[in-house]
Amino acid sequence: MALDSDDIHISTAERIFADLADLTSVAHDKTGAYKPKLWQAVVDNGLTLAMMPEEAGGVGLTLEQGFALLRAAGRWGVSVPMAETILSGWALSAAGLDVPEGVLIPLIPAPRGSLRIDGSGKVTGDVPEVPFGREATAFVALCDGPDGPVIAVLDPAGCTVTEGETLSFEPLDDVSVDATATASAPAGAAARLPEMAATARANQIAGALETMLDMTVQYATERKAFERTISKFQAVQHLLAQLGEECAAAVAAAVSAADTLSRGDEGAGLLLEVAAAKVRCGEAANQAGHIAHQVHGAIGFTAEHPLHRLTLNALSWREDFGTEAHWALKLGQHVSQGNGDALWQLLSSR
Repeated sequence: MALDSDDIHISTAERIFADLADLTSVAHDKTGAYKPKLWQAVVDNGLTLAMMPEEAGGVGLTLEQGFALLRAAGRWGVSVPMAETILSGWALSAAGLDVPEGVLIPLIPAPRGSLRIDGSGKVTGDVPEVPFGREATAFVALCDGPDGPVIAVLDPAGCTVTEGETLSFEPLDDVSVDATATASAPAGAAARLPEMAATARANQIAGALETMLDMTVQYATERKAFERTISKFQAVQHLLAQLGEECAAAVAAAVSAADTLSRGDEGAGLLLEVAAAKVRCGEAANQAGHIAHQVHGAIGFTAEHPLHRLTLNALSWREDFGTEAHWALKLGQHVSQGNGDALWQLLSSR
């Protein structure tokens, strides 16, 4: 059982996911028929308002608690725009803007897009590979403005959405913008939206790996070969130990980044934590997938097996909001501007 399972919000979410998004049932659902009912339950229970303060109509969780909620969603392979709507609500409330109802999708141009807003509120630019872009009721865009970062609300009707899909067959769309914002404000704290989104995905990956570990250990203790369970074989024990290492490293990195954001840290310390989380969780998604499938054998590759879905989810989330290469380069560029003493001071301060 996860360490954060005693939190009432996590417990509520876990019950919803267990009832409406059971991994085995979802794996057999080829049409996504479960999604509308799951999304409605998520909305009705206020989960999409998790990171918004109570005075803004939200639940008022700390960022650390909000990321723990997303890790729980990762454990169940939740494939509705819950994380995206939570992040968008946080950004809007942080910028002092009203939060509309519906599916809110963040437009974060880094690392390969760009968005600019002029003095009249006209937003132009392109953002590739936007998760759930086609499902947006409103886009929440982080734009470069004349005087700094700006959060802008956009009507999807004024945007061009080119549909694509992720490795896990979920919407991943390119969005072109040439429209006037329905509302906008200086970003303020919401300028951290790229770091928030990367940390959200790191926690979702970590959650998926937790379930993959539990699932693989259980399979190894039940599957028999040569008249004994395969968990008795030393080679399999080594694989399970390696899988546990990858899972623990991912969880530690993701939780540390969440804690850093929750404390309000900025600058080099925040960059180090977020970059380390996204890089380490991305690497773990790859390695853990290899190990889990090696232990499961052919059965884990079948589309009907929950491991198949969790693996694809983790690998898809690895690509969102900056790959390992993007965050490693960003961290490396920052470190290269200083000297060895500055690097040691940064590392030893964490």
